[in-house]
Amino acid sequence: MMMITSNWVLILAIVRLAATLPEVIRIGGLFHPTDVNQEIAFRYAVEKINSDRTILPRSRLSAQIEKISPQDSFHASKRVCHLLRSGVAAIFGPQSPQTASHVQSICDTMEIPHLETRWDFRLRRESCLVNLYPHPASLSKAYVDLVKAWGWKSFTIIYESNEGLVRLQELLKAHGPTEFPISVRQLSEGDDYR
Repeated sequence: MMMITSNWVLILAIVRLAATLPEVIRIGGLFHPTDVNQEIAFRYAVEKINSDRTILPRSRLSAQIEKISPQDSFHASKRVCHLLRSGVAAIFGPQSPQTASHVQSICDTMEIPHLETRWDFRLRRESCLVNLYPHPASLSKAYVDLVKAWGWKSFTIIYESNEGLVRLQELLKAHGPTEFPISVRQLSEGDDYR
């Protein structure tokens, strides 16, 4: 009987919460000019949520898109302030570390959720940050598990930049020089990797 009562209380709380949501929920998106695919995905996600009335039955999302330069943190800060004045409930992006740090700082100060999908080697615990990209240590441990599960005796790691090699440090640490050979190769500059 207690379980049934607590379920009804939970359902009632959810219904009351849904009833208190505004008719339009603005979600800010900060994109660099080269982030075309991410902007398309962002707009698609908003459309998909709006088309399924079971998710937000009395509300709809409104994408508030702002274009910013990857190196201009001042302009990014101004765009965030503009989004906040328009009443956004959360901010998605940007991708560059230079601008994302400023956006994160403002979002933390204003207690607005900040959503990221970029690689970041720092393990951050900001109060309003949600990074959907797996942390490099977790990703690297997954690679270690795959190598063990597949029983590889040797393999080659190919990377483009030092940042790419940092992502695989757990994999490199997991196998000492006496276990089995691991070749590490950096790709040359340019697009032709043959």
